[in-house]
Amino acid sequence: MALVRHLCFSPRGVSKATAFGGSCLLFFFIALWWFFCGTVLNVRAKSAPLVQAVPLLEYVPVEPYKELISYVIKPGDTFLRVLSQYGVSSDIVIGCHRFLVKLGLPSLLPGDSLVVSRDKKGSLLGFSLLHKLNWYRVTLEDARIKADIKPVDVSLHQCLVRGVLSTSLSEDMNAMGVDDACVAKFADIFAWDINFFVDPQAGDSFEILFDKKFNEGRFAGYGDIIEAKYVNRGRLFEAIGIKDKGIIRYYDADGKSLQKQFLKAPLRFSHISSGFSMHRRHPILGIVRPHLGIDYAAPSGTPVYAAADGVVCFAGFNGGFGNFVSIRHGASYETSYGHLRSFARGTRCGARVSQGDLIGTVGQTGLATGPHLDYRMTVGKRLVNPSTISLPREKSIPAENKERFEQLKRECGAVFNLRLKGKTGCFVLGVEEVNSAASVFIR
Repeated sequence: MALVRHLCFSPRGVSKATAFGGSCLLFFFIALWWFFCGTVLNVRAKSAPLVQAVPLLEYVPVEPYKELISYVIKPGDTFLRVLSQYGVSSDIVIGCHRFLVKLGLPSLLPGDSLVVSRDKKGSLLGFSLLHKLNWYRVTLEDARIKADIKPVDVSLHQCLVRGVLSTSLSEDMNAMGVDDACVAKFADIFAWDINFFVDPQAGDSFEILFDKKFNEGRFAGYGDIIEAKYVNRGRLFEAIGIKDKGIIRYYDADGKSLQKQFLKAPLRFSHISSGFSMHRRHPILGIVRPHLGIDYAAPSGTPVYAAADGVVCFAGFNGGFGNFVSIRHGASYETSYGHLRSFARGTRCGARVSQGDLIGTVGQTGLATGPHLDYRMTVGKRLVNPSTISLPREKSIPAENKERFEQLKRECGAVFNLRLKGKTGCFVLGVEEVNSAASVFIR
C-alpha cells in the first residue's frame, strides 16, 4: 500500500509522466484482482449444484428373505410326493401341476432338477423344474399361480462313432460311450431293411454321424442322426437325413426313401420259431399242413405294432388264431396278427392306425404251445411270405430338397472318408452354439 500511496499521491516536484505511469500500474493490479476473484466465484457457482445433487443418504430396498432348496427327481417321485415334503398343500400342488400340463410337461423323469423357493415363514413362493431341455417356472403371487416355460441354451456336439460288431450293436456302442437312446434311433432308421435282433453278425461294421446336446457342460440328450452306415454280411445300408418342415426323413445314397410302406417285422422278437412253409407239422394237431405266415417268438406281453397305415377290419377271437387282429392297407394289402394276449386301447373294427401304432401284445391264445406272434400278409387274395416279398417304398426325395441332399451327401462323405480314417470309437468333430427360443407364459 505504501507503494500505491507513493505512486498516486506523489509529492510536488514529481513529473507528470511519473504520476501517469503510477496510475496505470494501480489500475493493472485492480483489474488483475477483479479477474481472479470473479473466476473463483464462477467455478464455485457452477460446481455447487453437482455437490447438492448427491444426497448424503439414499434408501436401498432390501429383497425379501428367500430359502432355496434343490432336489433331484428320483424314480417313482410325483409332484404331490415331492412338494408335500416341503409343506405345500395338495390343492396348491394340483393347481401348479395343471398349469405345467398346459405348458406341455408330460410327467416327471428321474434326473430332473427341482429348485423350491420359500419365504421366511416356510410358505411356497414358487419353484423351477429343469425337464429335458426346458425350464418350467411357477410363481405364487397373491394366491394366483403364474407359470412359464423357457428352453435352455444348448450346444450341439457333432460326433462320429465307428466300430466293428463283436457282441451286439447295443453292447458295442455302449462300450464307446453311446447309450441305448442313440442305438434305438439307429435301429429305427433301418427298421424296414434290418432286424437288429436276428440279422447282425460278428464282423459287421457301423458308422454314425450324430449330434449330442449339452447345457452348460451337462449332457442333455441326443440330437438327430445326420448319416448312418451299416454293413451287414457284406451288404452296405446307408441313410442320409434331410429335415423338411421340422421332420427328418432318411434316404439312401440314390435319394430313395428308406421308409417302406411296411415294417420288416411288427415287433421286437428273439427269433423266428416257425417260418413260411407249405409243409409243416403242426405242433399241437400233429398233422402236416401249410403254415402261410411267420411265427415270431417273444416274451408274453411284448408290444405288437401295425406294420403299415391302414384300417382295422377285424379285432377279436378267431378260433385257432386266438385273439386276432387284421388290418387292411389300401386295396391290395392286408396283414394279420394272431395269438395276441391282449388288444391295445382303441384297436377295434373300423379304427384307423398308422405304421408303428400299438395294436396289442404277444400271447399264446388259441392253438399255441408258447408265446409268439403269428404274422401273415395277403396281397390281393394270396398269402405271401412277409420276409421275402419286395415291398413298395415311400416316394423319393422331393425335387426342392435334391440340391441340399447332394451337398449333405458330399459333406458327410468327406467326414467318413477323411476324418479319423481307420480309427474306431466315438469322437467329437465340432461344437455349435444354439440359442434358446422365447419364453411362453400362462397365468
